[in-house]
Amino acid sequence: MEIILRILLGLVLALILHELTHLIVIIHYKIPFKAIIITKWTAIGFLVDNEKYINNKKILILLHFSPLIWCLMVVINPTEPFLLMFPLVNIFGGAGDMYYFFRMISLPPQKRIEWANKSDEKILKSIIWKKEIKGQ
Repeated sequence: MEIILRILLGLVLALILHELTHLIVIIHYKIPFKAIIITKWTAIGFLVDNEKYINNKKILILLHFSPLIWCLMVVINPTEPFLLMFPLVNIFGGAGDMYYFFRMISLPPQKRIEWANKSDEKILKSIIWKKEIKGQ
């Protein structure tokens, strides 16, 4: 039973740290965010003002790839199930981030905002919980 608890703890911590890494980039670059959400498919996430970052490649790269840094946790002890959760969560969870990044940069700049807003509309249909953020 102890191994299952370590795996669950690693899973929860990896999910939280993954999203906090996104949040650090959002706050650092002063991207206004509208809400914190939990959806059926993407777990925890943030709805942000797409126009503030969508055409800045540096921010796009940091926003979508910085959580992959947590994959390095497994280097500490590759046989530890707790630490194994960090690369698993961030690779599989990061797959959506990577898809979003490559899809976005493949579009011309004038189409990016339109596509991102349509993606947000799809996400809004699968929300389980939403906390609006005021005063941004």
